[in-house]
Order: sequence, then C-alpha cells, then structure tokens
Amino acid sequence: MRIAIVAAEIGPWAKAGGLADVIGALPRALARRGAEVCVIAPAYPALTAALETHPIGDTRSIEMGGAGESYRVLGARTPAGIPLYLIDHPGMFGRAGIYDENGKEYSDNVRRFVFFGRAAAAVAADLVRPDLIHAHDWHAAATVLAMRAEPALRDRMKSTLAVFTIHNLAFQGIFESHDFPLLGVDWPWYSVEVLEFWGRVNLMKGAIVLADGVTTVSPTYAWEIAHDPELGFGLDGVLRAKRDHLIGILNGADYDEWDPARDRFIPKPYSPRRRANKKFCLDVLRDDLDLPHPAKAAAVPMIGMVTRLTPQKGVDILAGALDSLMALEIQLVMLASGDPALEKIFQAAVDRHPDRMRLIAGFDNALAHRIMAASNMFLMPSRFEPCGLTQMYALRYGAAPIVRATGGLRDTVSEFNPRTRAGNGFLFADYDAAALSDAVARAVAIFRHPAKWQLLVGNCFRSDYSWDRAAEHYLRLFEQLRAERGAV
Repeated sequence: MRIAIVAAEIGPWAKAGGLADVIGALPRALARRGAEVCVIAPAYPALTAALETHPIGDTRSIEMGGAGESYRVLGARTPAGIPLYLIDHPGMFGRAGIYDENGKEYSDNVRRFVFFGRAAAAVAADLVRPDLIHAHDWHAAATVLAMRAEPALRDRMKSTLAVFTIHNLAFQGIFESHDFPLLGVDWPWYSVEVLEFWGRVNLMKGAIVLADGVTTVSPTYAWEIAHDPELGFGLDGVLRAKRDHLIGILNGADYDEWDPARDRFIPKPYSPRRRANKKFCLDVLRDDLDLPHPAKAAAVPMIGMVTRLTPQKGVDILAGALDSLMALEIQLVMLASGDPALEKIFQAAVDRHPDRMRLIAGFDNALAHRIMAASNMFLMPSRFEPCGLTQMYALRYGAAPIVRATGGLRDTVSEFNPRTRAGNGFLFADYDAAALSDAVARAVAIFRHPAKWQLLVGNCFRSDYSWDRAAEHYLRLFEQLRAERGAV
C-alpha cells in the first residue's frame, strides 16, 4: 500500500509536541511492515537546514480567496530513508516557530494551514498518487477537504482513501465564515452536515465527516470524545455518527530514542538486568540540581515531571496538592514550560521546600532524558490525555507512572497490586488534589518496601508499547477500508 502521511510536525527537526514524535516514528514502523510511505510537511528552516533537499518540478500556485499563493516542492529523505515532500513557502513557513513565537500564536495560522493542507493534497495527487492519505490533526484537515470537495482534485482523488487522526480534539481549526473562500470549495459545503459549526467554519469537523476512517490516539480517548460532552468539545455527536469508522489506536513509544540501555544523554546506561546504574543517574541529578542526598535513600523517592504548564496537564490540582506531597518526604523535579503565572506558583513552592523540589523552566531534551533516568516515579495528573507518550518512556526507564485514569494513561498504566504482583503504576480517578495525593501516598508506601518495589519496577520494564504494534493496527484498518471501498 502506498501511503502519504500529512502533518505539520515531524521529529526531531520540527517539533512542538507529541505529534512530531508520532510522525518521526510511525512512517518507519509502517515501512518495516512493507508499506510504501512518504511524509508531506511544511519546509521549515529547521528541516531544510538539517536535510539535503532538491526542488521537484516547477513553481506551483494555489488560489486562496482571490489571492494566489506560489510555492515550491522540495524533496528529501530522512536518515531512515523515508521520502519527504516539503511545501516550500517562506512567507508562511520560514519562521522561528511552528505555531507561535515567544509564546504568541501566529495570527495567520488558519491561512497557513489551510494553504498547507490544500498544497499537500495537490502534491499527493500530482507527485505521489497514494492509495491512502493519512492526515493528522486540524493543521492537515484541509487535505481531506480538498480531496473530497475541491473541484480540481475530487474527481482525480476519488479512489484515494482518506484517514484522519485526532491527536487533541481541543484544537479544531475554527475560523470565521467570511474566510470560507480560503478553502477553494463551493459554498454548499458550508453546511451543518460538513463544515458549519455555530456560525463558523470548523476544519476538523469537515475532515471527520469526509474521511473514510477516523482514528484517535488511544482506545479510551476514542470513547471519551464520543460520549463525554466535556471532552468532545462540541463534536461528540459528529463522532458518534462516525462510530462505525472511529477507532482508537494507541501511539507507540520511540524506543530508538528512549531506551536507558543506549541513551547517550544519561550518565550511565542501565537495563532490567543491570539496574544499579539507575541509582547512579539519580545521584548525579541530585548533585547537578543541588538537591540533598537523603540519609536513607530507600525512604525518599524522586518523582519526575516533564510537562507543559497548562490546565490540561493537571498542574492546577498539583499546585493544590504540593504541600501535602512534600509532607510525604519525597523529592520532586519538574522540567516545565508554559503559563508564567503557574510558573510563579511552582517557583514559590520551591522556595518553601528547597530540599524537596526543583523547577527548571523551559524545555531541554537532554535534561528530560536525565530526569527520566533518575526518577523512581513519574507524575502525569492530566485533566485529559489523548494518548501520552511520556508515561510509556517512564515505564521503559523503570520509573513507575502515577497518572490520572484518562485517555491513553488509562490504557497503558494499571494499578500495582502487591498481592497479585500485577500492575505497573498508580492511578487516580477524581480530578482533585486529594485523589492525586492519595495516589502518590500509595506509591511512596510501596517504595518503602524494597522487595515490593522491585517487583513493580520489573513490571514497568516489561511493559512494551512499540511502534511496530501500532503500525500493525493502522495497516489492518487501512486494509479494511480498502476492502470496503472495493465492495462498494
């Protein structure tokens, strides 16, 4: 099967979040299983600087609301040999950021990504001719719309399957109806059945309706967004209508990058059979962050967090639980970026508990690896979490996850039961500080029984969420959709 993946990010070069990790790893996993895969992405400066590119064909153009937008297509290959088709428009993509800069979102994001989606569909039709287009999140939603509704493309692409993957339903690509002509489709598509959403245009809604299949990044999240109005963000009814072709496929972890046995960023490698070096990694991190080494190390666990400071990530209930958590005699290290007001709250907590807590503002990939390697536990108290990758990395590094039972966290972490010896972490259901504190207290209690803790860590190490498993699920879906199309 020839597959064109369309996305606004691709790791490790153009990354704003977990989407980049997915687009960096999924094509390789699909290719390993025999698919012919390429990726269509914007030609960001970070990509063109890191990879050898060459122009493909002549300059192309798209008419958008009465104005022409010219662009080139650049060809490249990833180190793993995956072909890339890069949409080169310096005015739209030659910027320092992907979606924002210095914390401020670009004001023309809708225009940028409508253009990108339409250009990606044209490139796929002219240069790739795939059996299936796999578009990711609202930034690529216009690809599906162009395939099915743009006059110049719909007849040429009627045999091409479209799969749309939702990574985070909270961001849908909604804009004012007076900008509808940017899409290059006829006004009848602006209807409540397809694109109209409370008097505005909703790109994600249109892609969900018009795609042959819709996926999201965990089975639990697929159920939540279709049945919980709070998590459905106004599209729960649309998703229920798609129920026969809505499926949750759990993302995979990139074990090429996240593996303590060969991690170039950590002080010493370790593995399930050589666990002693994990303690060395913890000692080094304490020294680097000027945290005291407790006299009884087996009584004071290190809890790590690598997160964004946004309400989605549960940092509001964490703020309310901090003092009770410190009373449990833990150490907490946070690598976090986001809301400056929340940053001040956590920095104030560091000032109150200088021997127990550190906050490192911003993001540092090497430090993220070192925190993962050092941590005994890893905290993710998310309000909602479509999939989450960090808890998968934590399991690989023998750091027991403490998570809220939502989305992909619920699908990957199970409560440890010392009697049955089953489970790989700790969960809480209620979204409040008390439930979070109780889960951490359970984890700390197990930590202070070394034999039980080693059983739990062994379960963590044995948890396997590889991309090969995810790729098999995707290919099974793709073949099912192709069979349905052939039966029509």
